[in-house]
Amino acid sequence: MALYAIPSAGYPYVDRLYAAVRALGVEVEEGAFTGRWMWASLRSGDALHFHWPSFFYDGPGSPPRVVGRFARFAMLLVFARAMGCRLFWTAHNLMPHERVTPRFLDVAARHLCIALCERVFVHGASAGRVLAGRFPPVRHKMEVTHHGHLVGFYPQGVTRTDARVRLEVSESAFVYLFFGACKPYKGLEKLIHAFKGVTGDCVLLIAGRFTDATYQRTIEALAKSDPRVRVDARFVPDDEVQNYLVASDVVVVPYRDILTSATVVLAFAFGRPAVSVRLGCLPDVVPPAAGLLYEPDAPNGLEHALEQVRRLRFSEASIIAHALRFDWEAPARALVEAYKGGASRDA
Repeated sequence: MALYAIPSAGYPYVDRLYAAVRALGVEVEEGAFTGRWMWASLRSGDALHFHWPSFFYDGPGSPPRVVGRFARFAMLLVFARAMGCRLFWTAHNLMPHERVTPRFLDVAARHLCIALCERVFVHGASAGRVLAGRFPPVRHKMEVTHHGHLVGFYPQGVTRTDARVRLEVSESAFVYLFFGACKPYKGLEKLIHAFKGVTGDCVLLIAGRFTDATYQRTIEALAKSDPRVRVDARFVPDDEVQNYLVASDVVVVPYRDILTSATVVLAFAFGRPAVSVRLGCLPDVVPPAAGLLYEPDAPNGLEHALEQVRRLRFSEASIIAHALRFDWEAPARALVEAYKGGASRDA
């Protein structure tokens, strides 16, 4: 009996999770979402753990091509179950952030995953309530755990002064940071408009790769209207991540919808507070000592939060200590127990 993962590496979350699983004595092997691999590799009682279902059917092309990829996705899930493979899914998002056309396929994919999976993992009780509210059948299969911390995952050693020199940011400025892939659902337009209402010596850094050239031009045009806004439109290598986090005073996560936020986890790893919206897992993750949450339907909620956070005081050491509470052993053990529990029933 084997535990396979798709993917088993290449993302901070899966790298850390499966390292913790292996530390518990369970080997994790890389799987492949193809019929040939499943036929050659899967055996009754094996387990397959996956994370982002839309990756298996999303892609370029017309709606009929998307429907064709979805049909293949559905058939492969059914095929894996027919071979006696047990399926586990970690629901990082309520719905894919970038929806396919036709949109109902994303909903159908969630229903299919819930119907066929033995266990569905979700990060935090608040996120679990959101997921169960949208997809009630998941209640009987849901396992609430948490997103592990990223303390020590990226190089850390640069001083605040050196980080600001490297980024050409003055020592006196209050620095807001948006970090990560720049996509429309992350609310960059709203962030720039809100920042324009902030007065005083402050800077907004936007660092991350754009996948859509048109969207990049839109954001860069907005940024040019305020000289305090700087856009570094590129993938930031691991060894440069610390420059942005250490130079910042607060990390802003203004997403329009969110269930789990790796960006907030990253901010805490560097002892930086987060400003974000009160959605998904964040009420369970962001206490007042580690950031500020605004209500999603509050008029000018983000604007007020950007102003308010400058008047608050946060302890870098306390935020890192808070981050370390979210260890990787707990989510790893939840997966291992689900995997071994199924093995005991099958024995």
